[in-house]
Amino acid sequence: MPRIKLNARRGSLAPLARLASMSELQNAYVRPVLGSTRKNFMLAIFCFAEFMDAFIASALFPAINQMNTSLHLATNESTWIFAAYSATFAAFLLISGRVADIYGSKWCFLVGSALVGIFSLGCGFCHNKIALFVLRAMSGIGAAMTVPSGLSLIIEWFPDPVEQNRGIAFFGGSSAIGNVFGIIIGGFCVQWASWRWIFWATTCMGVPIALVTIPLVPPGAPRPNKPSFKRLDLGGVSLITGAIILFIFAVTSGSATGWGKPKVIAPLIISILMGAAFFVYEAWLDPHMAALPPRVWFYPNVPILAALGLIPFFWWLALFYSFMPLFESSYHWSPVITSVHILPTGTFSALVAGVSSKLVEYVNPKWSILGGLTLDIIATFLLPFANSKERYWSYVFPAFTIGTIGNMVLYTNANIAIFMNTPPEIAGIVGAVFNCALQGSIALGIAIIASIASSENAKQIAKGREPGYKGIADGFWFILAFLLVEAIALLIFYRIPKAGAADEEKGGAVSSSASSVTGVGTEVPEKEGSAVGAH
Repeated sequence: MPRIKLNARRGSLAPLARLASMSELQNAYVRPVLGSTRKNFMLAIFCFAEFMDAFIASALFPAINQMNTSLHLATNESTWIFAAYSATFAAFLLISGRVADIYGSKWCFLVGSALVGIFSLGCGFCHNKIALFVLRAMSGIGAAMTVPSGLSLIIEWFPDPVEQNRGIAFFGGSSAIGNVFGIIIGGFCVQWASWRWIFWATTCMGVPIALVTIPLVPPGAPRPNKPSFKRLDLGGVSLITGAIILFIFAVTSGSATGWGKPKVIAPLIISILMGAAFFVYEAWLDPHMAALPPRVWFYPNVPILAALGLIPFFWWLALFYSFMPLFESSYHWSPVITSVHILPTGTFSALVAGVSSKLVEYVNPKWSILGGLTLDIIATFLLPFANSKERYWSYVFPAFTIGTIGNMVLYTNANIAIFMNTPPEIAGIVGAVFNCALQGSIALGIAIIASIASSENAKQIAKGREPGYKGIADGFWFILAFLLVEAIALLIFYRIPKAGAADEEKGGAVSSSASSVTGVGTEVPEKEGSAVGAH
């Protein structure tokens, strides 16, 4: 009988050998036992990064007027200060989750924190608006890298359910705290130093977070697959990233320069075509390799819940963008006093967050979300009439309070519900979709509000009148109409599962609760087993 030679490197047993070696590495891995002090310090670092991501967005609102003067920005151009950051933040969430799964959460988190710090340092030295917008966009990429990786690290190093839930709650709450302290610290920087110190303060957060992460966070378990660019779905991610950025560019430019210009129409059309190409490409791709498999949209209630994700951050940021310049320019309040008057939005969000997450234990998410939307509608109805500082306590403060409570109820329960309606194995994808809606709504919403206000102000000036409050009021009427449409869509399209399916969905929500804040999922191994079976 002739001798059969098998080349393990090039022959038919290569997949089997590779699979066996991966399995041996995973079986040999022993998770280090960490002390409570070290684990708490790790959690503080992860939460501090989430705080930083929110801080660098909200802290700039008190600085809008000063930045407009320093960088010679038109009022409607200041939307790019926020749009550049939010656009890349939203666009890179999908690929950031994949990078964390494939190359390791620790290094994704470390690099993301460092990028936010380094590019924020550059922002502080900018004397040119284009350079600032570019560096803000790069900061958004870094922030997107910290979100899924930070939660993934919490899941990995806090396996105990009680500790894990506590860690996830702190991680999510850090964003609300970052919004509050961002406004306060931003106000202090503007009043007693300069808007540049807001960026330099961010550098003092991002770089130390990255440096401390190196020795503090242990190496994770070996990955089930060898790192490969092929598994990042670079084609799909490039299409959707380009589509989101071009769309936000078109909407933001339209609000600044007018909607009929080629530089607005061309990117708008291209973005729509790229978005369509993305969905066609994802349908053609292997579902295990796709960044956003089409099947995600066919799970119950996912489309309507993703649409509801457009509300919370849009509503809050519209308040900041509309009222902070008004308080400073028209009411002549100092940046610090202005920040204090905005405080109800952050204070009540932190207080309500923990309570609102427990509503799902007593009532179906559809009704709690509808309750939150109703409070948002009531609050928004008050805002068009808040046309003087004498009406702060009678209109603005109640609207801030009621709307913030409603927003937190909506945000928390929509976040939970979207995972109740999907299996745990696609939690990462679903979380990325929800967070893209949250972040993308900031840039789109502010651009729309700015466009409405600019158009109305131009009409008033043409009539020889002061712009006044009408442009801001019209923006809030638009938000009110948007909320009413969302409420009607919720009533029509949200399907309450039958009693038998509710228990299964509840279990799915528990299994994927670790992903419910930022959308970290479980990496699906490549189907090497099928190749082995064939051989």
